[in-house]
Amino acid sequence: FLSTVDAWMNKSHQDGMDGMVGILQKVLQLYAGAEIRRARAVLQANVGAAVSGRSQATADEVLAEEEKQGPKPAAALMERLMEVDADLWDVEMRRSFEDAEDGVTSKALLGEVQRTIEGVVLGLDNGSMAQPVQAE
Repeated sequence: FLSTVDAWMNKSHQDGMDGMVGILQKVLQLYAGAEIRRARAVLQANVGAAVSGRSQATADEVLAEEEKQGPKPAAALMERLMEVDADLWDVEMRRSFEDAEDGVTSKALLGEVQRTIEGVVLGLDNGSMAQPVQAE
């Protein structure tokens, strides 16, 4: 899928079809958001276990405990961002930063982004098309 979209983007760019390039970029963004949402918790636990030197069972227990408590505000915002068009991210972040109930700060969101990159993106196969698409 990713190779096909990439090939069509290159072809569209060569043919001067900038509108099509924009559409295909949106397709890649939607793909990345869906894949990141799907893989975040699982890969973060796996990478967390490997990096911390703990067993997978211990990492799974920590993850289960965190899920019982519900998502942290920054994690909830990150999930919402992965569900919406990237053009709406500024509006969504501004609303969350201003909402006293959410309690999300830019620093907390940045930490969540960094954990996602460590857990999800770096957990993908090196050199795969999915890695740069999801990293962006």
